[in-house]
Amino acid sequence: MATARKPAGDLTGRAAEKLAAERDSEAKERAKTMATATIVAESERSNTVVDLVAPPEPEVEEQPVVVEESDRVIRVNAELTDVVIGQGNYYNFEVGVQYRVPAHVAAHLEEKGVLWH
Repeated sequence: MATARKPAGDLTGRAAEKLAAERDSEAKERAKTMATATIVAESERSNTVVDLVAPPEPEVEEQPVVVEESDRVIRVNAELTDVVIGQGNYYNFEVGVQYRVPAHVAAHLEEKGVLWH
């Protein structure tokens, strides 16, 4: 089906026809380059060997080793009742009694200034 040509005085119609023709030719060129890119990608894919025999090596993230101090023996210089150190950890301490506690508890009490030296 043939399209009718625009009259000589219809400059907008002629410009639209020209732009439509340019757009169509650009679309054809892009389609050719896309087809070429697809062929290249498929050929690269066909030349790649996927090794399913050897298990993949896991990625190991190295982390520094943190060595916690062992338990410590402490004495407090004040009566402490229902001291919360950490979630759900309640402690009671009496003056003059030695206690074996985890290092983080001793460090916390040292920071508060309630340990006997």
